[in-house]
Amino acid sequence: MKPKRTLPALVLALFLSLILTACSAAPDSELMPAVSDSATTSADTDASSEDSQSDELEGKPWVTSVLQNNLPPERPDLKDDMYTSYDYDYLSTHQVKGGDPGADHSDDLRNAVTAVIKDDSKTNHDLEQLRIFYNQAADGQAIKEAGLSEIQPYLDRIDAVKSIEQMNELLVSDDFPFCPFIATDIMTCDTRKTNIVGAASNLLFCDVYLDGGTFYQETDDEIEQEAAQTQLSHASSYVIGDLMAAGMDEDAATEAAANLVEFERQYGKQLAGTKTYLQQDFGKMAEDERNSIFEPDEFFGFFSNYPMREMLAKLGIDRSEKYGATAEWAKAFDGVWVAENLDMIKLMAKARILKETRPYRDKSILIERGLYTDDADQSAWSACDNRDSFTQVVSQTYVEDCLGTEAKERLTELSKRIINTYKSLVNDTAWLGEESQHRVIEKLDHMTLNVLEPADGYIDYSDLELTPTDKGGTLLSNYLKLKKYKDDYKAEMVGQPAIASGLWFSTEPTINNAYYEPSSNSINILPGYVTSGSYTDDMSDEALLADIGYTIGHEISHGFDYTGAQFDAYGLPSPVFANEDVDKFTDKTSALAAYYSNIELKPGVKVDGQNIVGEANADLAGMQVILQIAAEDEDFDYNEFFSSVAKEYAQVITEDVFAYYAADIHPMNNLRTNVNAQMFDTIYDEFGITEGDGMYLAPEKRIVMWGPDA
Repeated sequence: MKPKRTLPALVLALFLSLILTACSAAPDSELMPAVSDSATTSADTDASSEDSQSDELEGKPWVTSVLQNNLPPERPDLKDDMYTSYDYDYLSTHQVKGGDPGADHSDDLRNAVTAVIKDDSKTNHDLEQLRIFYNQAADGQAIKEAGLSEIQPYLDRIDAVKSIEQMNELLVSDDFPFCPFIATDIMTCDTRKTNIVGAASNLLFCDVYLDGGTFYQETDDEIEQEAAQTQLSHASSYVIGDLMAAGMDEDAATEAAANLVEFERQYGKQLAGTKTYLQQDFGKMAEDERNSIFEPDEFFGFFSNYPMREMLAKLGIDRSEKYGATAEWAKAFDGVWVAENLDMIKLMAKARILKETRPYRDKSILIERGLYTDDADQSAWSACDNRDSFTQVVSQTYVEDCLGTEAKERLTELSKRIINTYKSLVNDTAWLGEESQHRVIEKLDHMTLNVLEPADGYIDYSDLELTPTDKGGTLLSNYLKLKKYKDDYKAEMVGQPAIASGLWFSTEPTINNAYYEPSSNSINILPGYVTSGSYTDDMSDEALLADIGYTIGHEISHGFDYTGAQFDAYGLPSPVFANEDVDKFTDKTSALAAYYSNIELKPGVKVDGQNIVGEANADLAGMQVILQIAAEDEDFDYNEFFSSVAKEYAQVITEDVFAYYAADIHPMNNLRTNVNAQMFDTIYDEFGITEGDGMYLAPEKRIVMWGPDA
């Protein structure tokens, strides 16, 4: 539950709400080092260093026990440190290898769906297409023998380009199946209307859907600089391997990757990142979003060098009634599309194609460099569970054949109950004026629930027919056929009634994640979040509320955090709070930010309260609504509930990724348990916490967002 948005740059900024709002995504293995990476060589080293390091790194008021080698020598009393007390056994056993419950259960979905794929007795059209693709992706020998033979002709055509004009002709030609520079998506700016097209850069070193231009943003913060450099360096290692596979030696590939980072930075920094709007004036995000929707002529007018109109025509999406983008990004991108940058443009095009086709071609060099596994099943899985291929079929198979109907029904009803409880709290909130109260209730009433499947349905693959190996089909040729099918499907969605699950078509629903999406005012519980680590059919009500219930409450609350509150019930950029209530709202968020800012993660490193206040606000309100539900059960087991909350956040990270987590928009996991628990009278009554205990917070300092005590 440590949450992780779509295009364009503002709908990218808006999707602060995926990384900004999501609640469980594990970091992309190609974007950052695994949390289990460790310089520690033995358990003995861990044990001998615990006492000294825990003293050295002790935070206030709690030790940062999520950090490896920073665990107290004995389990603390839960009255002093609830998180570490409940999670002590987990933290102890994961000191060497690191990890978290989400990662521990990350194979649940894969193993379940792989078993279905390999069970020939189970069949339907989509599963058969998935099975063809899986088997071809598992044939490592055939893939290795093919090498880059199927991709090389496209790379050669790029090499043959001698001018910008020729480059443009190549990119828009029908027999060139790639769109290496532009990422497009189906979006809406009003859920009552129709789908429109969003456009942004198809970034090489960042995930435009999840990160935007985060790692290109300029900052004086050393922690943020270190985190960005870690991300870019890690992503570069894959690009270097790709370029070596295409014939460069290591030194040339390393230099090329560094040059590509700087080239992409010129326009990538114009894409909003996950933190762009955290410290802006309230309403600035909504204002920018209103200014990021353009009539066709105005949108295409931004591009005098790059052939945007022709490119979208090739994709069949040039007839949208409006386009979502930002003028700053469009101008910056078009500005680099000039003759003097031709060599970099060609290199970028090749690198982007190599990255896109990475799961469907020979990866021998990446395997040799320790960046990919040579396990056949895992390679096949990565090819199938990809937003460019079959991730939606994989997700649908998991829900229908592995989870069954009870999970969806139970979680849907739970979501509805939480929304209704939220409404009752809003109705009793004294600081909220009548107009604001009406808008908040309206937004709650119109929230779309995409629980385990998109409310608008998955992509229909019934007309897709892949070519089996015995009939001449290959993994890459079938990928290109699948790519064309999805592009055509996307084109048909333009101008159709607005969908409330657009992001399901641009990311993998199989990731361990849940999120709120403001442009569609939707709660999204992805199938990848519902594994045995967070849900079982026989789990108790306490555990259900602590795990997925708390997540749902958190996500609903994102509709009313500093960014989500700038959008109305229909996804329009119109602040939900009336002007006279904005100061009251921001006073509360500021108080929460200030409280977090007094917490030290380790000597010299304090929490940046303004950075994490959006997630902290959602945590706090989510906890409040769940405790309101708990109060309705006179036999509710609060010990089991808070124990389950703590265990959901159990985590051990290593020093080498500390900066990444410290710069993240989510509080450290131990704080997400302790700070939220100590804000509510319940823990004082149930556990006998009094002044002097580490979990104690004076009543006048406790912060609540909603209800009569807010």
